[in-house]
Amino acid sequence: MIAYLEGKIIEKNPTHLILGVNGIGYSINIPVSSYAGIGEVGQTVKVLTYQYVREDELKLYGFASKHEKGLFELLISVSGVGPRVALGILSSIPVQDFQRSVLAEDLDVLTHISGVGKKTAQRLILELKEKLGKMDLGIEKGIEAGERMGAPVEEEAVSALVSLGYNKLDARKAVQKANPESEESLPVEELIKRALKYAK
Repeated sequence: MIAYLEGKIIEKNPTHLILGVNGIGYSINIPVSSYAGIGEVGQTVKVLTYQYVREDELKLYGFASKHEKGLFELLISVSGVGPRVALGILSSIPVQDFQRSVLAEDLDVLTHISGVGKKTAQRLILELKEKLGKMDLGIEKGIEAGERMGAPVEEEAVSALVSLGYNKLDARKAVQKANPESEESLPVEELIKRALKYAK
């Protein structure tokens, strides 16, 4: 199992990065929540990873913090929740807010997360409440607006939604609804979170 990788970021978008390590480029899926904190293209960084192995699938998932990785591992242990849904959850809600919502059995908050219906929300509460109650997931820092490289924020948001399983047309409509005035200062992570509410 690969616990972490240390290398140079070759490419990066809100849901994926390529990390160069000793001449090998590792393709790593990341949640939107890790995008800002994981470093910039050209920087040498340490990425916490989870290696997902199935008969027909071998993928790496990366995280900026141990709290994100810990929650991801808990989420995929829940019946019916795979890596794609787990990434969607991490991309939609801060780790601490998710923990708080499960402990409070707040179905309203949980069912507003992209990819989580009532039955899934109930399973999350049933299977994770006790485990999350014993875990210290820390206080996650808020995402700050900063300089973005590459595509405009709106295009990055559309690409992120497509990576999460939405078709491009629906993704673009959701982004437009989430940011009708095209606020240039809006961080891409916040735009994606808003758009996910319209993309259900």
